[in-house]
Amino acid sequence: MAVLSLTNAHLAFGHVPLLDGAAFALEAGERVGLIGRNGSGKSSLLKILAGLEKLDDGLLQQQQNLRRVYVPQEPELQSGATIFEVVSEGVAEAKALRARYEAHAPGEDLDALQSRIEALGGWTWEQRVDETLQRLALDGTRRVDDLSGGLRKRVALARALAAQPDVLLLDEPTNHLDLEAIAWLEELLKDFGGSLLLITHDRAFLDAVCTRIVELDRGLLRSYPGNFAAFEAAKQR
Repeated sequence: MAVLSLTNAHLAFGHVPLLDGAAFALEAGERVGLIGRNGSGKSSLLKILAGLEKLDDGLLQQQQNLRRVYVPQEPELQSGATIFEVVSEGVAEAKALRARYEAHAPGEDLDALQSRIEALGGWTWEQRVDETLQRLALDGTRRVDDLSGGLRKRVALARALAAQPDVLLLDEPTNHLDLEAIAWLEELLKDFGGSLLLITHDRAFLDAVCTRIVELDRGLLRSYPGNFAAFEAAKQR
């Protein structure tokens, strides 16, 4: 069952069509690698699916209450913040709702608040952040300003995972990561319970992680089952 889909999607940059009647569906639990030439519109497509940009024409549909999280190539982290504070941004709604519930402001619908907090797992958001930091081997007390590019990417991934999204959208997630960190990320994403769509030029990473390859070529999206090696074999045939 599709959690996210595009129908007859159109997007142009100037006179250049990036999407030209494209169709796409992301199924529950699948891990899709999005490939294509540089400048073909992959990052724009990812932002559209994340709800950050809009189509010129066409239809974007998603399941009700779908939680989407997008991690760009160069993630922005709040200057001066600790790793714990940045990762806690992933549970911002749960954190804010619990604070409202505990304040017991006059006229507040506590029953509705409680239901939403429970749906988000908001009663234990600190524990969720701590578990995420432990899983990703991050020291929550460190300041993000002092981190290398690889650690900053790891913090951004931790923030995304703490949100427990249904759909994770990653643009070049292996940038700034060394080989050991890339192997760690492969295992992390293979264990991820939601749906995954990622852009990367790392063919070995696509082979290790993806269950389907989607190629963006001249405004159209073509789907190939399996990893990148299976895609190459299909293209040869």
